[in-house]
Amino acid sequence: MFLAKSGFVIRRAASIAQAETLLSDPVDMLVVDLELPDGDGLAFCRRVRSYMSCGVILCLGHSERELRIAGLREGADACLVRPVDAEELEATLISVHRRLRSPPSPLLVQPLPNPWLLDRERRLLTAPNGASACLNALETLLLQTLFGHPERMASRDDLVALLAGEAPGYSMPRLEALVSRLRAKAVGKCAMRLPLVSSYGRGYRFDGHVRTL
Repeated sequence: MFLAKSGFVIRRAASIAQAETLLSDPVDMLVVDLELPDGDGLAFCRRVRSYMSCGVILCLGHSERELRIAGLREGADACLVRPVDAEELEATLISVHRRLRSPPSPLLVQPLPNPWLLDRERRLLTAPNGASACLNALETLLLQTLFGHPERMASRDDLVALLAGEAPGYSMPRLEALVSRLRAKAVGKCAMRLPLVSSYGRGYRFDGHVRTL
């Protein structure tokens, strides 16, 4: 309410899933809480930074040095500690926006990447360079699950259980083989490395900008 009265146009989201929907339209500034009901605000900052040029302000629950450093490294332009003072937030928004409007160094300018596009009906994966690879049913289901998660992540146990619904008796070694084939297919058919990475202790994560048809 304070920012709206100050002239800002505000859109609110109570979760990463809602924010992802709102971000189909570009925004100038993004204020993100570190702890969200459906995921990690820090991981969300990193993902947004991979495809959108906007200011990012991260709100932390406490002022630990390590968290502030991690936030700035992951893509935040500024970090504030909750409870956030409204006038400090307004001043930070203005400061970050002013810096972003300054001409950037040519060394820092990078084109925004195209998304990895998953066409579920056609079972087709299109890479950011425009090349495509045909998928089988299990490969499509795996990527659809990762693309649909707010953090682009799923545990190995959850993936095995999901794939077992399509292929009874599915096992962890078969999952590992499936992931390996997907990575090889992306390199062979699309000439690009698939950003499907193993997240230690958690499962698999798709670390890139995505869209699903």
